[in-house]
Amino acid sequence: MGRAIPTFSNLAVSLGIMGLFAIGHPADVRAQTIFCPATLPLTNGSCTNGVDGAFSGAALASQALSEVSETTTQVTTKEIGKAIVERREQERRRRPVREPARAIPPEKPKPTAVGRKEPPPPPALLPLPIEPAVRFGTWTQVFGDYQKRDAAGPGILTCCLLSGGGGSKDITGPGLAAAGVTPLNQGLALNIDSRASTVGFVAGADFTSRFSASDGFIGGVTAGYTWSELKLNTTAASLDPRVGTGVSRLRATVSGPTAGLYGTYFNAGFSSDVTVKFDFLTVDETFNDLLATTGAVSGNVNVPAFIPFAGAGSVSLLNSTVVGNLNYRFDLYPNFWIEPTVGVQYTNSSYGSGAAQLGLADGNLVRVQGGARFGTSTFTSNGVLMTTTVTGLAYNDVLVQGGFIPVGALQGNNLLVQADQGFMRGQGIFALNFDFGDGMSSFVLGDVYGGAHLFGAGGRAGIRYQW
Repeated sequence: MGRAIPTFSNLAVSLGIMGLFAIGHPADVRAQTIFCPATLPLTNGSCTNGVDGAFSGAALASQALSEVSETTTQVTTKEIGKAIVERREQERRRRPVREPARAIPPEKPKPTAVGRKEPPPPPALLPLPIEPAVRFGTWTQVFGDYQKRDAAGPGILTCCLLSGGGGSKDITGPGLAAAGVTPLNQGLALNIDSRASTVGFVAGADFTSRFSASDGFIGGVTAGYTWSELKLNTTAASLDPRVGTGVSRLRATVSGPTAGLYGTYFNAGFSSDVTVKFDFLTVDETFNDLLATTGAVSGNVNVPAFIPFAGAGSVSLLNSTVVGNLNYRFDLYPNFWIEPTVGVQYTNSSYGSGAAQLGLADGNLVRVQGGARFGTSTFTSNGVLMTTTVTGLAYNDVLVQGGFIPVGALQGNNLLVQADQGFMRGQGIFALNFDFGDGMSSFVLGDVYGGAHLFGAGGRAGIRYQW
């Protein structure tokens, strides 16, 4: 068994390194052609033919998918992380597997002996059951999560040129002012909100090795499937009263299998865990956009004030995640404990070919978190061991890098990234675990999380059997 632990650890590290450094590919920098009509091709975030133009709200929403699609990976990562905590706690409070009672046949009556009566011999002591060197178990859980985000910021309508006379004149510059026409105010007030609903399941199989009464190692594999529906709405209000307000609605699904490895070591109060996980996802999106044009500014009667436009696109996505946590548990009173915890998470997003058509590019995210878990255990009236755990965490996405193609209309920014990076958020978790003995246990859990521009809530339930 001594060689099994290093072998498992080396396998996890190798898979993590291969997944993180062998999956990237350079971003395609071709024009995003699906978000604008052929007469007004997309250029630097705006639909324009060089004479007239409109801001593409659908391009803004699609670009924001780089951040919103992280929801799917964050949810599955949280679920596996919680499962590791519960596995470790189950091992700490584990009750021996009960053996069926063995019937002892009654002794035949003996004839009464004549003489002195001897005292009965002491009862024979049965040997204690021997703990196996390695124990194996399986678990499965289903989960659901809901999240909403919002963000606002400035934008620029990156167009246009007005043809006529001796050539082309910039309708945003002093040429029109000299002719008595007010130049175009290129400023925009942008708003975006998103709603994400996620459901799925995760299953795992692991082994447990106890080195002593107080320390041990748990290592396992996970697999599952997740499906998310994302809805993003945008508005682009022009600061020029002659240009209307554009609106767009984008719906996307992000779905696919997930697989990973995990390991956790515990020794008395100390514990640590590492997870390597890969999400093989497909992003499918459809959108409807009402483009507010500059036709009224240029005086071009062939360009209406609003142009409706719709389209769709799809791209593959591989999210690779590595998570590590350090914890230390203090027993405060009988059956009551507190466990401070700190951790870090790194996620690499690698898109397939065609991502640039959707305004997406490879990216990275680094999250740090810290907090504490509080727990207590009691027996119910029917002999079931129930453990109640309350967890409070604070987390921060300290680095959100890449994920989208910068364009001038958004001043090179992503509104949802701006609303996430560097903001401190909180998470609360309430869980009930039930140990029925004989290796069988179950749990239910609910959590809420959020902060500025973000609110989310979720729940899950699962069972585990160990033999």
